[in-house]
Amino acid sequence: ERYGFDRYLHDTGATLIHEDAVGRLYRADMTNDEPLVMVRVTNSTPDLSGHFKEYAIRVPPQIERAHQAVAWSFGLTEQQYRPRVET
Repeated sequence: ERYGFDRYLHDTGATLIHEDAVGRLYRADMTNDEPLVMVRVTNSTPDLSGHFKEYAIRVPPQIERAHQAVAWSFGLTEQQYRPRVET
């Protein structure tokens, strides 16, 4: 938390590859390893201080869209992930 996600993105050279209402998808090419792909999402419920916490979720490198990445994190396809209400 002290280091910060924005600083991590900068230091790894990650680039925004897709953004939609669900989140933002970033990719960083890693030397001698598979690319690091992460989706950045914002919690839909505020914490006790009233702030909305952001999270980064690592996803497989073949993911191409933010919605697809969040769906994958729930074990669903992009077509299956259609929440009516978020809590």
